[in-house]
Amino acid sequence: MFSVNRARVEAADEAVEEERTQIGRALEELGIGWVPAHSPQAKGRIERFFGTAQDRLVKGLRLAGAGTLQAANLYLQGEYLPLWNERFTVKPVNRQDAHRQLGSDHDLASILSQVEERSVANDYTLRYAGQLYQIARTDIWPGLRGGVVRVERRLDESVWVRFRDRYLKVGRCATRPQRPPSDPPPTPTPAAKKKKLPSRWMEEFKLKESPPLWKILREEGVGGLGRPGDFGR
Repeated sequence: MFSVNRARVEAADEAVEEERTQIGRALEELGIGWVPAHSPQAKGRIERFFGTAQDRLVKGLRLAGAGTLQAANLYLQGEYLPLWNERFTVKPVNRQDAHRQLGSDHDLASILSQVEERSVANDYTLRYAGQLYQIARTDIWPGLRGGVVRVERRLDESVWVRFRDRYLKVGRCATRPQRPPSDPPPTPTPAAKKKKLPSRWMEEFKLKESPPLWKILREEGVGGLGRPGDFGR
């Protein structure tokens, strides 16, 4: 009831890290410590209590004709608990009341609720208990997208979502909301292809009208070269 042995609990819609039960979390938020009953004596006392409750309480509910939750609570508060306090309680040695007043930071509606953590998607939605919830546009804050929020299912079955120290307005949506349609981007016009012009760097060069190579070399003063017929001599 106060702690779990498994370090990981699989939820129906996503995996959440869990190290405490809801009762253990509520006690911690209220500043109340608890001592686990690991001794045989302590386990024997709680087992005797369970035996009495499972036997006497069940028979009392049957005799009272309690068939609804409201009728069972009326019997519990009006008959069973007064009888229990009269017959089974032990008077304390020190009668000083050790209860403390609630602090200004204690919100019982929030503390006494089913609390789980969820991650916010990129479209500012979150899943809880198989349902999809949309965060109101007016409550979108920096760091919310991809962040972790606290989801509280309170005693009146209402769902509250808190991000850091601020509660957010959420609404249930049947399907994942689609992005609003936007104007399509303008279609880029293909650039006009430039016509490739032929190269003209040898346009004025005419091989047939040029003088022979030996004549050019002779005019340039390159020695050792004669006419073509002189190469074989």
